[in-house]
Amino acid sequence: MGAAGVGLGTLLTVGVIAPVNAAPVRFPVDVVAHTDFSADASEFEGNIPGCETGTVVDGAGGPHFTPWGGAFVGVKEFTCAGGEGGLDVRLNARFGELGATGTWTVIDGWGLLEGVKASGSLVGVYTEIGVDDRYTGSAR
Repeated sequence: MGAAGVGLGTLLTVGVIAPVNAAPVRFPVDVVAHTDFSADASEFEGNIPGCETGTVVDGAGGPHFTPWGGAFVGVKEFTCAGGEGGLDVRLNARFGELGATGTWTVIDGWGLLEGVKASGSLVGVYTEIGVDDRYTGSAR
């Protein structure tokens, strides 16, 4: 009983003294990428703390056209204004006459956004020069 009592006492003491790690805080994401089909880079704006504006370019992958419209399967690279951070976002979207819908997931972050995890949905609305893609979801 003595050794068992000491072992249990040690476990309880460690449990009381050991720091508790807080769960990551989730926050809503709302970003609009103003894609200009004639430009290499386009602008975005949103609510990501420290990265409210910047540029977005196409990475690997891209559009595939079909008789009903097409699909975009690839990566978009978002770079914060000032270049202090950014995100690579994997995008899976379908597009047609009425616009685009899809899903997105952050696959990499750097600088001030290193370690960010985020995902959500996308709705694209055509403009005179391209498409405004609205990314909504959550991040932690």
